[in-house]
Amino acid sequence: MIKNDNDKVMAAVTKMRTEWGANDAKRDAGLPTTYPEVERFDNLRYGENGDENLMDIYVPNQDKTVYPTVIDVHGGGFVYGDKELYQHYCLWWARQGFAVVSFNYRLAPKTVFPGALQDVSKAVEWVVAHATQYQLDLNNVFFTGDSAGATLAQQYLTAQVNGAYRDALGLSKAKLTIRAAALNCGVYFLDRPETLADDTLIVLAYFVPSVKERYEDELNTENYMSQKLPPLFIMTANNDFLHDEGVRMDQYLIDHQMPHAFHIYGDDEHPRGHVFHIDQRDKLGIECNLAEKAFFEQYLH
Repeated sequence: MIKNDNDKVMAAVTKMRTEWGANDAKRDAGLPTTYPEVERFDNLRYGENGDENLMDIYVPNQDKTVYPTVIDVHGGGFVYGDKELYQHYCLWWARQGFAVVSFNYRLAPKTVFPGALQDVSKAVEWVVAHATQYQLDLNNVFFTGDSAGATLAQQYLTAQVNGAYRDALGLSKAKLTIRAAALNCGVYFLDRPETLADDTLIVLAYFVPSVKERYEDELNTENYMSQKLPPLFIMTANNDFLHDEGVRMDQYLIDHQMPHAFHIYGDDEHPRGHVFHIDQRDKLGIECNLAEKAFFEQYLH
């Protein structure tokens, strides 16, 4: 394992933030940030950690008392990303008739595991406390998470149905009903050597050696999962660098008889990469999002 090589880790984090930031900006250039059919509430403070604990809520203008609610956990390798990066994706969901909650959380190396996960828990508690004000239906809540966000969503959902896991990580039990979740291009098996390998430097910024010692059991999230979890939509793509993680999760859910759907998008002639579905100009990405919407609608009450 890497021995306190912070310079190498920070160099990898800086390179990743620069490259991914440029690609994401190019992808989203020129897209609208408002629609008449959606009301935005930006920069709501849910915690004490400055800009890292800000939240946006998107509410459809459809003359309803409450709306089924998507809680989105952004991706970025635990070191990158924010709610603005996902605003176009959230607007898409709101235009489909779902209220959407999107929030910043603390990033590595400023925080390490389970800091970001504790922020997810704190954000959800804020949502519960303010649901009436923003027309959020706490009886019909759905989670979406991409890349590191899918990992955080997996961990949070597991904590909601497993008290021992929840207590070990300092999380709270939320007073809402999570009907289903979509986990997109995530990392799900953190104990595998190649997942936390020495050359996965950005991951090591969050899962530092002391974390792996203190939370050795809790990093094996799959050992705490059960049939109490909500139905899961597991998605990956043929050129997703985390493709095999999705395949393993599909098999794990089959083996443990947990309700789920599994989709791989793209082929040799029409390849798709990591979190391609965030691109609002990608027709196959929209097809994927519509499939997740249809999956959620099966479980609406």
